[in-house]
Amino acid sequence: MNRRHRGIWGRNSPPFPFMKLLFNRKGSSYFDLMVKTLVVITLMVTVMSFLSIFTTYLNLNHICRRVVRVIELEGQVSDRAYDVFYRLKQQTSLSPEMTVEDVEYQGGQKIQLRDTFTVTMTYSHPFTIFTPSFAPPVKIDIPMRVSITGMSEKYWKLLE
Repeated sequence: MNRRHRGIWGRNSPPFPFMKLLFNRKGSSYFDLMVKTLVVITLMVTVMSFLSIFTTYLNLNHICRRVVRVIELEGQVSDRAYDVFYRLKQQTSLSPEMTVEDVEYQGGQKIQLRDTFTVTMTYSHPFTIFTPSFAPPVKIDIPMRVSITGMSEKYWKLLE
């Protein structure tokens, strides 16, 4: 007689109104939608934060290509090459280090026609993982290195 009113758990079953609330499925689709929306927004923010790394690398590559082109046209590592380098650093708000390697200078800082050189730029991009409200942000420095080889397009008539 009592078993009929107590449900499947017998004597230890909760009271009937609580069982109604426990097994009521009304509104569950809204809860699922809220959780799915939160997951999608979190994934989108993560992907967008990773895009900053690629944008930084593309800017570094652009700076290096422009400097190489100026050196190719000038036939030397001149003030004009450094002006382009510093101007592009300001525009992109990056602060890479530039080195000119694998070059054979003729008569000072001049690079003879068809001689090759390599411009290397290195930069360490700080990637913020998260920013807690009670502590400084957690960051990882991602090292970036771009090397582009160029060839001088200027003939220097050197007096020997």
